[in-house]
Amino acid sequence: MMEAVYAITGLLLFSFAWLTVSDSGNPRRLASAGFWFLLGVIFTFGSVLPSWLSGLLVVAMVLIDGFGGVRSGVHLEQPVPATPGNFIFLPVAAIPVTTIVLAIGFRLCGADPNRGALIGLGVGGLNAAVLAMVLTRSNFRNAVEAGRRLNETMGAVNILPQLLASLGVIFALANCGGLIADAIRSVVPEGNLFLLVLANCTGMALFTILVGNSFAAFPVIVTGVMVPLLVRPYHLDPAMAGILTLTAGSSGTLMTLMAANFNVAPAALLQLRDPLGIVKFQFPVAVFLWSMHVFLLYAFARWF
Repeated sequence: MMEAVYAITGLLLFSFAWLTVSDSGNPRRLASAGFWFLLGVIFTFGSVLPSWLSGLLVVAMVLIDGFGGVRSGVHLEQPVPATPGNFIFLPVAAIPVTTIVLAIGFRLCGADPNRGALIGLGVGGLNAAVLAMVLTRSNFRNAVEAGRRLNETMGAVNILPQLLASLGVIFALANCGGLIADAIRSVVPEGNLFLLVLANCTGMALFTILVGNSFAAFPVIVTGVMVPLLVRPYHLDPAMAGILTLTAGSSGTLMTLMAANFNVAPAALLQLRDPLGIVKFQFPVAVFLWSMHVFLLYAFARWF
């Protein structure tokens, strides 16, 4: 079932590539189409391709974008859709509702609810697209063209979350967390709980700023810092320490352009004059949230 969701995503990317090839107004139409075509190949055939070949395709995509090959083209003027009023929120709600329903269904059937949530996310996207077409009285061609316009507006940053998640796995396998823990032990006096909490939250935030995603940074910091330096010596509740460490990293997400889906794509979609505008606006709030995580983790570790 999950492979079917990936295949549908790949077919959509193939359609984007075909429309881009046909777009004479795109100055780099062949390179742009090649980028989306290669991504479609990875989504559609990734489960059967050798890992080395998938890696080469990713490298090829990076080279295409690195040399400025991914550009936005000329898009057809879309007809004015019917106005559905407040019902326009139904397609948006369809995605989380479908995701939750399938996750619960998988759990009740004894299957993996995480896999159910992923499948639900894909099915929810399809449900949302169908609902949007019905409510706006549009058609499939217009929906695909609008999707291509949105996709090209964001550009190659669309795939940054996947690349950063892979980077987090590589860092974890390379024992970066253990190296960070050794560095902390060399500068933090033994038994200083506050400095260990500070180092844990700082490391999580900085690593998130580096990789752009707290979920990618989480396994590195937890296995290398939180568990050996806080949970085991001080007998902390792993669930409490884990969630506070994770959300401390989320404050780092608000401070970095590497979190493209949060801080780069919205700036591009809103056509902000300052591409750093979103990060600048969020930075003071992020620092405050991070400091509250340091306080809470220390308080729970010290007194509860």
